[in-house]
Amino acid sequence: MDAKKRHVLFWAFAQYIDQPLMKILYNLEAEKCEYEGPALIIANHSNDLDPLIMAACFPKNQMYFVASEHIFRLGLVSKIFEFFVAPIPRKKASSGADTVKACLRNLKAGNGVALMAEGEATWDGRSIDAFSATGKLAKSSGASLITVKITGAYLSNPRWGRKNRRGKVKIAPVHIYTPEELDGMTAAEVLDAINRDIYEDCWERQKENPIKFKGDNRAEHIERAVYLCPSCKSIGTIKSIGNDFSCTKCNLGSSITEYGTFAEGFKFKNIAEWDEWQKETLAKLDFEPQSDLVYFKDNNVTLTQILSGHGESVIGTGFELCQYKDKLTCGMCTFDMETISNMSIVQAKRLLFSYKGSYYEVKAEDITSVRKYLEFWKNKPWEDR
Repeated sequence: MDAKKRHVLFWAFAQYIDQPLMKILYNLEAEKCEYEGPALIIANHSNDLDPLIMAACFPKNQMYFVASEHIFRLGLVSKIFEFFVAPIPRKKASSGADTVKACLRNLKAGNGVALMAEGEATWDGRSIDAFSATGKLAKSSGASLITVKITGAYLSNPRWGRKNRRGKVKIAPVHIYTPEELDGMTAAEVLDAINRDIYEDCWERQKENPIKFKGDNRAEHIERAVYLCPSCKSIGTIKSIGNDFSCTKCNLGSSITEYGTFAEGFKFKNIAEWDEWQKETLAKLDFEPQSDLVYFKDNNVTLTQILSGHGESVIGTGFELCQYKDKLTCGMCTFDMETISNMSIVQAKRLLFSYKGSYYEVKAEDITSVRKYLEFWKNKPWEDR
């Protein structure tokens, strides 16, 4: 049996598991969609199980998903994935050129390719813009473009969270663009259309149609997403337990309701407002550094160099990760900030970056936020202002 036939048969078989599983986990309501010929399917990204949600929307159309490179480093699990579904690897914190080429090869071969063009799951319940090259990819592929929107998935299982909340998740196609329609658009216009179609703000949706998302531990691990206290401006002092969270330094605290919002009386209504504030505050360096030279740090991290062919070499474990103004240190290793060419996050605790032609992963073994390192790198405070 050739690989394509194997993938198609597995897709059909998996629907008998995927459909009821998504109903159990997410109370999923999926509007079914079918297409003919090659198609690029793009959806917003809410959590790690978005591919399974998308599969429920296209039960009769087998497709190849673009997946983060780390799932190719899981030993036997990776081999099973590759054998049955053959995902397309996307090395985060890299140029992504190889991924684009692989997508085009599949589309030219008449296959369906599915991707979350934002590149990462939302941290705060609001969509971010798709990669700038996505419009060019869709236009040059010669395939149809199908945009799909997922709603409710963030509040059911936020990227930073620990357990599912039982609410309502929906998925439905937004628009099907034919190759002829794409020919009449510029790459920039295609990108704008994608961003418009898949944009989701769960907080605005909750205002219009409030839905309860019931479950325990609704605030647990929120410190993976929020790293800056809105009262004392300390970094890394937010701790959670159950539905509640507080600052260990100033005791500021609140809880998360069944609607996903903060309890009445807290400074912010939801995590999106908090996130917007902390990004602005970090950019201005208007926070309490952990020492005169170190802005912030984390203990007990593992530093790994990712090798070609999805290999890896562990440099060390139990390291201290320290953020200085112009350098990032991890154990005995030092990385000049201006030389880090790309940086990204996988899941909630893996920080990836490219440095002098090499590719590294820092994995936080404790519950903490690696987002602050990414945001610090984006702000480039080592440059003259």
